[in-house]
Amino acid sequence: MQIQTKFMDFEEAVLLAIANGLKTPKDIAKKLNVKLEDVKVALANLEARGFVERKVRGLLFKKEVYELTKEGFERAMKAKEKLMRVADEIKDAYERGDTARVEEIVASYSYFLPLMLMLGLLDIMWLSSIYGVDTYDIDNDTDIDGDFDFD
Repeated sequence: MQIQTKFMDFEEAVLLAIANGLKTPKDIAKKLNVKLEDVKVALANLEARGFVERKVRGLLFKKEVYELTKEGFERAMKAKEKLMRVADEIKDAYERGDTARVEEIVASYSYFLPLMLMLGLLDIMWLSSIYGVDTYDIDNDTDIDGDFDFD
């Protein structure tokens, strides 16, 4: 089984993050280890296409949160199926001893690794042992925009 590289896009990663409980752009950016602006652009595109809805929460400290629409949920579930196939491909390549293929897949889907871990498709200890992935880089909770969080 060969998986085409780049068959998933960043917007699908954002949909999966929302489907798994991450509601704010900042939380999504932190978990995916990407720039906040990239997440905001993806959310704007997803909102324009009807996959997410933007809402404002809070009385004193208002913040934007995003929720999936029915169409967004369906697309997220399709993306999860694709991601499961990617995780299986990583495991298969590892079992065959094809470290070059493991490295190729991991490099192609680097921003999906946190989601694979969040969804339980890959185990962080297994991944770090086979690929030498720094677990700090994958599950980094650093403040990406330098301001203080009050949530």
